[in-house]
Amino acid sequence: MTGFASGLVLTGCTWLPFGEPACPEIVETSAWVNRMPGPGQSGGKLHVVVRLADDQAWKLSPGTQDDAGRLHLTLSEGGPSVAGTAAYQQSRKPLPQQVEIECHGKTVAFIDKITVAY
Repeated sequence: MTGFASGLVLTGCTWLPFGEPACPEIVETSAWVNRMPGPGQSGGKLHVVVRLADDQAWKLSPGTQDDAGRLHLTLSEGGPSVAGTAAYQQSRKPLPQQVEIECHGKTVAFIDKITVAY
């Protein structure tokens, strides 16, 4: 049985293969659409920011947007974000009504209220 256990690492309550970092704790999430007038503004731009209890760089990558207007983002290690944060921006339409954030295939955050700034 030791051959099976040696290929996996227990991190928190999740079994992960070696080399795959555990999902960080999410401290805060926010999402807003910037509809302020200005050059190049064409209906708004979505901004999503996630603050993490981690000192590594993380990124949010786009997945799909389902028929209910929910955007699925994937949180993974790396990217240009400041350590302890992950961010995503989208200007393509339609803009989502909700955001679901996943890490290693599991939902780790859900934003059901997106603020609109005029």
